[in-house]
Amino acid sequence: MSVMTSRRVSLCGVRLDALTRSDLLQILKKAIDKREKSLILNHNLHSLYLYQMSASFRNIYALASRVYIDGLPVVWLGKAAGLPLMAEHRITFLDCFEKILAEASQNSWRVFYVGSSGAVMAKALPLLRARYPQLVIDGRDGFFPRNGTQDDALIAQINGFRTDILFVGMGMPRQEEWLAQHYQKLKVGAALTSGATLDYVTGDAYRPPAWAGALGLYGIFRMFSDPKRLWHRYLVEPIHVARHFLPAIILDRFRQWPSSSRSVNGRFD
Repeated sequence: MSVMTSRRVSLCGVRLDALTRSDLLQILKKAIDKREKSLILNHNLHSLYLYQMSASFRNIYALASRVYIDGLPVVWLGKAAGLPLMAEHRITFLDCFEKILAEASQNSWRVFYVGSSGAVMAKALPLLRARYPQLVIDGRDGFFPRNGTQDDALIAQINGFRTDILFVGMGMPRQEEWLAQHYQKLKVGAALTSGATLDYVTGDAYRPPAWAGALGLYGIFRMFSDPKRLWHRYLVEPIHVARHFLPAIILDRFRQWPSSSRSVNGRFD
């Protein structure tokens, strides 16, 4: 496995880790091998919107071991702020999920998935076990009452499974909130949020073509596949994000010009 070349950066005070897919796999391997529990979150335009609107959501990110970029528009914002980000620093989790499962199968990592509906989970687990015959995987759906009894039983199930990698796919911000609330009780190697990944795997959700993501059009394709639910996320929220970040980026770049081409808002830490 290649040597990790990631760097931590600050985008107008929002922490990001410039990771590649190879970097992410290396982080998982280290966390599992050394039992260094890692909470791995991500930022896209939707999370940046929630981050600006909710102090409690911001606090969750302070717990994260790593925060990777899941969305080309965030890379574009970073470039505008003077960050040395490239397209390879955009990690499409759905594609990365398959690579993680392949590594898990090869390395005997134990995987537990919490999320999606019971019907999707019932289809997904046999499908993944057939695709990766050596994979040790279990899971349960994400539709359960948020109370102490249900949560305690689920945590006991995850810990009893001796989980190396935990995926939590309940959608933002519920998945982040659940992990933040219970992270200290979880005995796992690494925990990652995964959104509707299983729904894509089983075909229960529309998966945009790969080239759309490479052009930054992933959200547009998703919105047209489910406009009633997603129009606000992909039409309104980006405007709020731009109104927050772009003035700060422009002002900072103006202050730095012409004495320096490096931005304070876009700096390595």
